[in-house]
Amino acid sequence: MTDRATGAERKIPADMGARTARRKAARFDSFPLKARRSAETTLLESVMRKSARLSPMSALAWIAPIWAGLFVLDAVTGPLYSLNSAYLVPLCLTTWCFGRIAGLIAGTSAIVTTLHLNGFADQLSARATSITAAAAVWNASMLVLGVIFIILLVSAFRRAFDHESRNALMDPLTGLGNRRSFQREGKRQESSAARDRRILLCGVIDLDGFKAVNDQYGHAAGDEVLRIVAHALSASVRPYDITARLGGDEFAFCLTVRDEAAGERKSSRIHQALIAALETSQWRATCSLGAATGSDFEQAIRIADKIMYEAKSIKKSTVS
Repeated sequence: MTDRATGAERKIPADMGARTARRKAARFDSFPLKARRSAETTLLESVMRKSARLSPMSALAWIAPIWAGLFVLDAVTGPLYSLNSAYLVPLCLTTWCFGRIAGLIAGTSAIVTTLHLNGFADQLSARATSITAAAAVWNASMLVLGVIFIILLVSAFRRAFDHESRNALMDPLTGLGNRRSFQREGKRQESSAARDRRILLCGVIDLDGFKAVNDQYGHAAGDEVLRIVAHALSASVRPYDITARLGGDEFAFCLTVRDEAAGERKSSRIHQALIAALETSQWRATCSLGAATGSDFEQAIRIADKIMYEAKSIKKSTVS
């Protein structure tokens, strides 16, 4: 092959084509395995997240039939066919949805049932019709320890799952929700407002002079200003109203009001509370707030954001 830039000939190793073909083949051969692993992970994660959001009654409605079906199947098949591994499915689901205590109760019921139906044999041989007392105690102990281990493992994993789920929706600096949490909870607030025949009040807040605080006093001072605003914002709304830090020095809130007049009064009170909180600090920072009412969450937020930037461009430390 000739190099177009220099006109010199470049020698290509004879096995380069073979090596390239092998690399491509290996890359393409790995695609089905990666896709399969991805699908399995997605399915498991989907099951965990959906089951974690189920109400107790909903979880009971679909876990109880699994337990009942297994008990009936175990009684019908008898001691020659082991269903011990099958019991792990409803046991894990019960522990995941209802906690460790419920898992222990369900596990105890499963152990008592299977020992009553199948006896204490190892269930690995059709000839295991009678065993010694020591073997019976051993088999029962192993079954109990295995169940306890599974319950403790699933309950610990559920606590870690809940912890990470909360952190994924929370701003670590201020303790408010993050943008993802705000979008999710805002849609729920929209549905709640429609049921209660109320309207949404959505507001976007942006700090004025925040960059100067960071430049003059350092990022520690800037972080403290953000925490002051977050605390004042949380104190200005009801516990079930939605507050969030969208990123940087931008905050937002979403709540329900009776009408536009009530929304205007509420947004003005929130702005006054934020200004008062900032004035008590040693740093010179103010904020601008844009608010909008409506029945559609996303539209109200877009309008509020536009209004906030219009107010900011006209005069800082204003509410519109």
